[in-house]
Amino acid sequence: MKMVKKLVAMSLVSTMALSGLAACGNGNEEATTDKKEETGKEEGKSEGKEVLKVAAFKGGNGEQIWKDIEAAFEEEKGVEVELELSSELDKDLTKSIQKGEFPDVVYYNLGQKSGFTETMLKEGAIADISDVFADEELKGRLLDGITDGTDAQPFADGKIYLAPIFYTPTGFWYNKNLFEGDNKKYDLPTTWEEFFALGDQAKADGIALFTYPQSGYLDATIYSMLAQAGGTEFYQKAIKYDKDTWTSEEGKKVLDTLGKLVSADYTEKDTVANANADGGFKINQQNVIDNKALFMPNGNWVIGEMAASTPEDFRWGMMPAPKWEGDETQAMYTFTEQMWIPAEAENMDLAKEFIKFMYSDTVVDILLNNQTTDKETGKTAPAPIVAPVKGAAEKLPEGTTKDCYEASTAENIVTVTGGWVATEPIEGLNMKDAVYGPADSVNTGDMTVEDWQKQLTETWEKCAGALK
Repeated sequence: MKMVKKLVAMSLVSTMALSGLAACGNGNEEATTDKKEETGKEEGKSEGKEVLKVAAFKGGNGEQIWKDIEAAFEEEKGVEVELELSSELDKDLTKSIQKGEFPDVVYYNLGQKSGFTETMLKEGAIADISDVFADEELKGRLLDGITDGTDAQPFADGKIYLAPIFYTPTGFWYNKNLFEGDNKKYDLPTTWEEFFALGDQAKADGIALFTYPQSGYLDATIYSMLAQAGGTEFYQKAIKYDKDTWTSEEGKKVLDTLGKLVSADYTEKDTVANANADGGFKINQQNVIDNKALFMPNGNWVIGEMAASTPEDFRWGMMPAPKWEGDETQAMYTFTEQMWIPAEAENMDLAKEFIKFMYSDTVVDILLNNQTTDKETGKTAPAPIVAPVKGAAEKLPEGTTKDCYEASTAENIVTVTGGWVATEPIEGLNMKDAVYGPADSVNTGDMTVEDWQKQLTETWEKCAGALK
């Protein structure tokens, strides 16, 4: 345990490799100043009841769902839950670990700026929970393949360390009113050729084709483009750092297209400046609402995130990233949010029961009925969350969110999950900066696509040499 405490602290300071989607219900990088909120009870058993310590990130999903889940689990199991909610969970847990104090269950995603979950994985500080998902009843409830990706099996070794508790289809979000209805102005593109032609048309109208909240939001786009360019086998090799990934015909096609997309010719002029300013990601998202840019990569959490500044007559739409000419299907990346158990958890068995409970009908309904309240306006809006349980998405009310989930299961859609395979710690490597950061530099002209390709090839070589 002493080694875990030491290595976690060192790794967080040096910022090791990161992976996963940059923003989500628990993952956007908006600076928060909220101090942690503890709703738990005194340590130890309360009135003779068994105690489970749950630590959850307080982000865009709001906090009420966790309080409701806490109460429901206590009622069903007759136990006490100590719930810690924090907008700086990585910092709080690091301090606790330094004192030898571990929660039993943690909700904190891959892909966060701190790289906390990645660091815990690299140091062997997260428990193998494969036995939880060996339960036949549970397996029958879950969406097919939801635990097959590297967001559940980070080492791609058949062992599950991360429980995918929520899932969200991702794609390019846009103002549906510009593409449908009485005020329709444009035709929705399906190929990259059509997409860039639309960009030329929109430019004449004073509208940019594209923006991105921050460069890290391009992760889902890159994953889906790799699968689109080379198919599932190519994608699986790419996320395991195949040396030919970025020099291959498929990889070059992805980078050339991305380079064109994020160039100053097609990306809204203030995107990079906003992306690197505190809270600026919301300005870039607002630019889609205000018709300053047509498309951006995102997930359905953006609806609640931008509810306070979205006009009542605005209609969100989402489509997969375009395909190349001749492709029969389109790839769509499905993002998951994860829960895990520290290897040093004191109450391991009850922690595993809690993870199973996250897939129960009780929790499915709590998530679907979720609402969030904007701090500035006090406005409350529906913000349903979908568990990866069969039939859960079908319970969504009619509207944009349900449309997104239905689109992800369309006959011509190939679902892509997972992400870059976890490696041993690599000193000085920040995966997010190495993979997605160059988009900013290509936009400003400080890097070329060839520079991006060289950096990715070097990064893949380092990662391949550090695979567990």
